[in-house]
Amino acid sequence: MAKSYDVTSAGVNPAEDRAHRMRMYFIAMSLRVACVVSLFWVRDWWVLLSAAGAIILPWFAVLVGNAVAHGGEQVPDQPEPLRLEAAEPEPLDASDAAHEVIVIDVDPERRGGGGDSREPGAAQ
Repeated sequence: MAKSYDVTSAGVNPAEDRAHRMRMYFIAMSLRVACVVSLFWVRDWWVLLSAAGAIILPWFAVLVGNAVAHGGEQVPDQPEPLRLEAAEPEPLDASDAAHEVIVIDVDPERRGGGGDSREPGAAQ
């Protein structure tokens, strides 16, 4: 019986992860703006709390904004490679000879690799 895997091992959708990180960054920077604005009307030790928030929140916001969710910690095992076995060629009958295909390769000069770049038959 084949081994089954959880759907959660697929990982995180990059668009949803980016949207989540942008929301978290916006929230942290909004709190920072609130801390900076509150410095104008708070007194006593609250000034220290607001100043600490204004200084620490940008660092936290950048960390949250750059933290990519990897997900998919469960890695599936690599499958065994398939073994190709050559089949014995069938003998050709007289009726098969009429259906043979012959492939003729194009001249190397016409492949576009180096040489004269003009088209054949062009005036010189």
